[in-house]
Amino acid sequence: MRFLITGIGGFVGPYLARTLLESGHAVWGIVRRPGSSRHLTDLHEAYPEGFPGESVLAADLLDPRAVRSAVAAVRPDGLFHLAGMSFVPAAEADPLAAYRTNFFGTLNVLRAVREAQPACRVVCAGSGEAYGAAGNEVAVLTEDVPFRPVSAYAVSKAAADLAAFEWSWGGGNVVRARPFNHTGAGQRPDFVCSDFARQVARIEQGLQPPVLEVGNLDVERDFTDVRDIVDGYVGLWERGTGGEAYNLCSGRGTRIGAVVEELCRRARCSIEVRVSEGRRRGREVRRLVGSFAKAEAHAAWSPRRSLAGALDDLLAHWRRHVAAGR
Repeated sequence: MRFLITGIGGFVGPYLARTLLESGHAVWGIVRRPGSSRHLTDLHEAYPEGFPGESVLAADLLDPRAVRSAVAAVRPDGLFHLAGMSFVPAAEADPLAAYRTNFFGTLNVLRAVREAQPACRVVCAGSGEAYGAAGNEVAVLTEDVPFRPVSAYAVSKAAADLAAFEWSWGGGNVVRARPFNHTGAGQRPDFVCSDFARQVARIEQGLQPPVLEVGNLDVERDFTDVRDIVDGYVGLWERGTGGEAYNLCSGRGTRIGAVVEELCRRARCSIEVRVSEGRRRGREVRRLVGSFAKAEAHAAWSPRRSLAGALDDLLAHWRRHVAAGR
């Protein structure tokens, strides 16, 4: 099979590419700007036949012609749309950029498939953040809970999800994935688990005082290992029902404070935890926990890895990078 991944150079893209390549598929990717990342260089070296040097295409998702040209060049059997603005504070700082990237970028991808490769099956990566304020009122969020987004990021992802649903009614073969929080080695330090793990690694190396700066520790989130999320994307492409939406999550709520405790327990020195008001977010939903029952029933997917294991991988990653001066 031939697969195309938008946002292949991000956090999740290389994990997905490796999973597909290990199954014997050919993989191409779209990035916004030319240039190599260490992840993509490693993939080229490890899978030269399934992921040759020319397999990464540069295309701005806001340029419909560029996206269509990329789809026409690859002629994929499957497309995983992962690209977008994913950091909530960045979206709050520039809501128009979030709407353009996440909504109009998705429209351009779907249009490109319709025009250049209509037989292609698409998996669109949405977000559990789209449920928003509903998370405070519903203990476990299922796919039939209406969206109540409370941030620019969540609104943009909800709009993209609805656009994919509308596209499916016009005959497009698309499955809507709604991943909740996920983490693992390679995640940018903008995100909560990676931020804390990086701070721990820097403290161990004496690069910052033995104080872990944190925000609100009482909010509760549903964390999944990134590799389980990738398995979910593949499972939805293979077995998900076209037009349907599927939560990908652990089904368990974890306090941010518990993540801090786990990482401090792994630290090689004593660390003080300090709440910084500057790290608190406005309009923060207190709890977001999903149900993966539908993905399990339709696509035989359920999370297999623990959050503890993902945190081990994440901390090991930052220890290597901090020690190497990166």
